[in-house]
Order: sequence, then structure tokens, then C-alpha cells
Amino acid sequence: MFLGLALHCSCVSSDLSVIEDRQYQIDDVNYAMGHGVTDKVIHCSPTGSGKTVIQCKIAERELARGNSTAILTPRNEILDQTLGMARQLCEYGNVSVLRAKRIGETWNPVNPVHIVSWPTLIARVKRSDFWFPKVDRVLVDECHLSMAPKILEILRHYAPKARIDGYTATPARLTGRGLGHFFTEIKHVTTVRQLIADGYLAPVEYYGAATPDLTGIRVRRGDYETKKLSKACVELVGDAVDNWLRLASDRHTITFAVDIAHCEALADRFRYCGVEAAALHTGMDQTERDGVVKAFKAQKIQVLVNVTIASYGFDAPSVNCVQACRPTKSIVLHLQMIGRGMRPKPDGGHCLMLDHAGNTQALGFADDLYRWTLDEGREAAYNWSRDERSGEEKESKSHHCENCSHIFKQSRICPRCGWKVPFSKRDVDVLDADLVPIGRNTAKRLPDGWSSYEVFFGMLRHHAQQKGYKPGWAFYKFKEKAQCEPPPDWNNHAMVPPNERVKNWIRSRNIAHAKGRQKARGSQQ
Repeated sequence: MFLGLALHCSCVSSDLSVIEDRQYQIDDVNYAMGHGVTDKVIHCSPTGSGKTVIQCKIAERELARGNSTAILTPRNEILDQTLGMARQLCEYGNVSVLRAKRIGETWNPVNPVHIVSWPTLIARVKRSDFWFPKVDRVLVDECHLSMAPKILEILRHYAPKARIDGYTATPARLTGRGLGHFFTEIKHVTTVRQLIADGYLAPVEYYGAATPDLTGIRVRRGDYETKKLSKACVELVGDAVDNWLRLASDRHTITFAVDIAHCEALADRFRYCGVEAAALHTGMDQTERDGVVKAFKAQKIQVLVNVTIASYGFDAPSVNCVQACRPTKSIVLHLQMIGRGMRPKPDGGHCLMLDHAGNTQALGFADDLYRWTLDEGREAAYNWSRDERSGEEKESKSHHCENCSHIFKQSRICPRCGWKVPFSKRDVDVLDADLVPIGRNTAKRLPDGWSSYEVFFGMLRHHAQQKGYKPGWAFYKFKEKAQCEPPPDWNNHAMVPPNERVKNWIRSRNIAHAKGRQKARGSQQ
């Protein structure tokens, strides 16, 4: 375990021995048990709210009624979690699993509870209707993916006779269109904001960084064209790793890449810098993918670079940093990515969101008030937090700190480093009582968590002495970070061994310098 971080799950302990009852879950189970067979309801509940718990409790209630249930899941990573919980709540012998290529697993069509892999069911019903589990209720996990023709055909098979419920944090297609083609109602179970307030989700701190040039990259089916997007994002691979070393080198991280080439390039760059990192994508066979996921959840891998696989249904509570290295126009993908790091932390800490894609400022924060519709003709997601008449207290727009790259809102002062958003001329006209400090002496503060200016300079001098650098090295490095010059008398103060954060910053600057020299040599050849 690379950092000794303790695994924690807000709903279920790591051995699935204790399942926590939450009132909103109980209310949603009761709601599901009461609606009619013609109502096809989407239960919209955020990542980390315990949708798997709700589904398995519904199966348990149906079992007590003498009814049968099928829970449909899109991926093995989700299926394993659902299977374990269903066996705990509904008893092992009542639960059957239908998926391919698993030693020791058999499907029994007469069992009252079925955990079903979509791809396996789609493949087998082509050969025979025998493979359709005969059930009274169908629960569709990650139902925002269910509008694909093949899975939609399966849902329509059940629609006349079984009650159907969908579960997702983001009830819209990746293109942004609603799910009204099949479902008839959306029930909002709870909100991210409420879950954070109750301690069921970790708050998120956002940092922005250099973003790729998207000029000439077309939008197809609601998102950027992958091939050209990948090429643009590969150019930022070094920047992504440098910023991670500076801000998150002690964090368990999921990084999102554009495609396989971008994913492998990022993972290789992390490993080159001495970080335990691995790639995860559909180009790997299932056994290899399972091995990587297992090692990451055991914290033998610190950074998992993936292409979409970890964007939904991927439960790793120890993750406390998410890195978005792929721009997207999809609010669904954006929120799913952030949600991977929002499981509550044992120390009550926050999740760090490193946004190299500009997604946060374009699409919003995870705890914004989103309301979803079934409308297929326009964007299904509506961000009330950006509406001046949202029904709640008006929230200010987000700001990008020019000093520490923190993304924040509801204030003109960065909560991390104290940098102030400058007023525009229009703002000054209206708020002429507010004075904005200007001039060379208004130096920017170091981010919270760093040492004082004086100690920081002492650390740089200590490092320079140990490495045999020229006397001016500490001066110029201090000026680069603090945006001001150290007083001359500080050269007479005691030197201090640099801490890990300062070491990582120095390392990131050395990498950037070496990369710049290499690029310059290449341009001269």
C-alpha cells in the first residue's frame, strides 16, 4: 500500500458485512415498490449515494413478496460489487449470475434474483429466448447507457410484463439528449450538495491548468472528434504530470485520457518520473484489466490512467484525486469523472480535481444544482446554479486563480492563496468603493500548505548547497514561484531541508527545464 491510506465505503464496509440505512434510500425503495408496471422510472441519484444498495434492497423486498428480480449491469467492474451485495441481502443460494467466461459461476434460470451482464445477455438471446431471465422486475444500472439499440431491445422485451426502473447519476445520453424515448419519469433521489453536507460525499477542490488548443476539432454526436482531440491532448502530457507532481504527488489518483494512445503516453510519462502508474483501456484483455483494477484498489498502483472504463460504476473509495486530461462537451461524462473521487475520506478531507481540459468552467461544479429532463430534442441537463432565478441564493460565476490555478466561486478572493480577482472597468464603475491593490509590492502569496516565504527561501538555499548549484539559483527559483524578490538579508538566515512538497515542485521545474532544452535542440536540427 503506497501511502497507507485506509479503504472506506460510505454505504458498505470493505467486507460487505455492514450495510448502512439512509433515509433517502429507504424512501426510494418504498417509492419503487409502489409504482405500477406501466411506469418506467429513472431514479437519479449521485455517484456515491448507494444506488447498488437501493437496487439490492428492492430485490430483497421483491423476494419477500415472492417475486423475482433481474439487475442488469454494463460492466464486470460494476457486476462484482452488485453480486456481492445481492448475495448478502438475498442469501447466496437465491442469487444467480449471468456473464461469460467465469470459472465456477453458473446461471440458474429458476433463481429469484439474477445479476446479469448486458453484453452476455445480448449475445445469448440472439441464440435463444431461453436466456431471458423470467422476472417480475428489471433494474437497469447506469441506465444512461441503455438507449443503445441492443439493450433497448431487451428492455422492450420486458416492458409489457415487468416493472422497470433505471438508476444513474446522470440521466442523459453522452450526447446530452434525454432518455424519454423509453423511460416515462425521473425521480430525483438526493443531491450532491446534500450528500456532502451529510458527510456521505467528500467536497471537491478544483484546479485548472493549461488546456489543449481545440481549434479545428469538430463536434460529433455531442462531443469532440476523438482522433484530433487525442493529438491535441498528447502535447499536454508533460504538463499534466508536472502539475500532478506539484499538487497531488501524495494522492491516489484516477486520470482520464482521450484514447488508448493518449492513455499509454500519460502512463508512460508518470512511470518515467518514478510514479507507480498503469494504463487501463479496452485494448487490454479482461484478465489484464482485472489485474490492474485489483492492484489499483489495493493501492499498489498510485495513478490509474484510463479511457472511459473508470468513468462510471468504478468504486475505489481511497481515490482522492481526479485528473481530467480529456476535454468534453458532455455534462454526463464530466460529472461521472469527478464522482470517482468523491467517496468520503477517513480523515474528512477533500477530493482534488485537476482539470487540464477546461471542463469545470465550461460545464460546472459537481455540487451545482442540476435538474434533468426526459426531453430528447435538447440538452437534458439544466444547471440551476448558473441561473440568476434558480430558486436558491444566487451563486457567482467561477473564477480561475492566476496564482495557484484553484477554481472557486462565491467570492473574489481565492480561498487557497488569497489572490483577488481584479475588477473590470464595468465593475469599478458600479462598485467604486472597492479599491484593487496594484503595483510591484503587491506580491502573490504562496498557496496554503506551503511554508512561509522566508522558510521557502531557506529550503531553496539548502537544496542549492546540497546540489552544488550557483548562488543565484535559489534567488531565481524563489522569484519564479513567489512572483517577488527575497530580501537580501534572508541570505544570512538559517537554511532548512526542503519538505516533500517543495522537493516535488523543484522536481517538476527541473523536468520542465529539461523538456524545454530538448525542444530547443530539436528546433535547431
